[in-house]
Amino acid sequence: MPEFGKFEKKKLTPEKRNEDIFEEYQKFVIEKLRENPIELLPEFSSITVEELKEKFPNKKIVACDFYVKEVESGKKDVGGYVFENIINIDHHAPTEEMARRISSTNLAIEWVKKYGGVPKDWVVAINHTDCDSVLSSAILRQILPPEEKFAKAAISADHTGEENEITDLLMALEKERNFEYSLTNLKLLLDGKNLDEKTKKLLEKRFKERKKAKELVESGAFKQIENIYYVKVDERIDAAFFPALLPEAVAIMIAIPMKGSDKMEVKIRLGLKAPPGLMLNKLALPDFGGRWNAGSTKRHGGTSIPVEKYAQILNEKIKKELMKKQLEEMKRI
Repeated sequence: MPEFGKFEKKKLTPEKRNEDIFEEYQKFVIEKLRENPIELLPEFSSITVEELKEKFPNKKIVACDFYVKEVESGKKDVGGYVFENIINIDHHAPTEEMARRISSTNLAIEWVKKYGGVPKDWVVAINHTDCDSVLSSAILRQILPPEEKFAKAAISADHTGEENEITDLLMALEKERNFEYSLTNLKLLLDGKNLDEKTKKLLEKRFKERKKAKELVESGAFKQIENIYYVKVDERIDAAFFPALLPEAVAIMIAIPMKGSDKMEVKIRLGLKAPPGLMLNKLALPDFGGRWNAGSTKRHGGTSIPVEKYAQILNEKIKKELMKKQLEEMKRI
């Protein structure tokens, strides 16, 4: 398979306008996706095996970077879980196996190294276009090679928040929900070409958000209860940036006033110092919903608990959970 990072069509002269270069690259990506299609489904909070099978009857389906409900009751395999004709290459399953610093891109790389690319007559489906979805599905289709730089970019997006040019580009384009557009700009980036003007503006906006997060930390706005770092802010900010900025944190909590309410949206993420096996969704936090390493009180309409009190509850529940795990470990010795 030709390397995605190398342009295979006619050479582009330096005199070519940026618009012409983008058009050439776009045509190249369209052709790649025609040969190796990736289905973009509507966003949903959950989907069952039967619902997915109804969408693609009599097809082998690779569901990439979204959780298929109860798929873990099937067979565990490299890259995820297999249930009947569905292969779920995804890190969102509510299992201890997936409660670690892993991304769907890492899993896709493992799958491709074992099995090769997904056969052309199989369906590869995603339901959102963030960094991890774009990279993992493109790797499964062998549009991108299974390289470590892509695994690192997905981990940055999903877990650490570290600066990464691939991560920042694809996350800046996430809300466009245009796989072809994201992949075209990624190819431009990989080849050292100028990005599309619209992409430059979206990327600038993301860089401003990243800078804002850094300034918030440097200003001393975060308070601390042991290894829990928390802050109340007046406007929304992406919590994904903070693990790398607060490397000593076990958990990071950001409280934001909810519009038209006296309640707070409390967003929580595990930090880089979170020990293996710690799962936020197993702590029975008040008004909280989410997965093992991130979530918020938003889906429950916010919380009336004061910010500092919530941080104290979070700290106590984490300490209690870690103590319980220590006792369980001692019994096994």
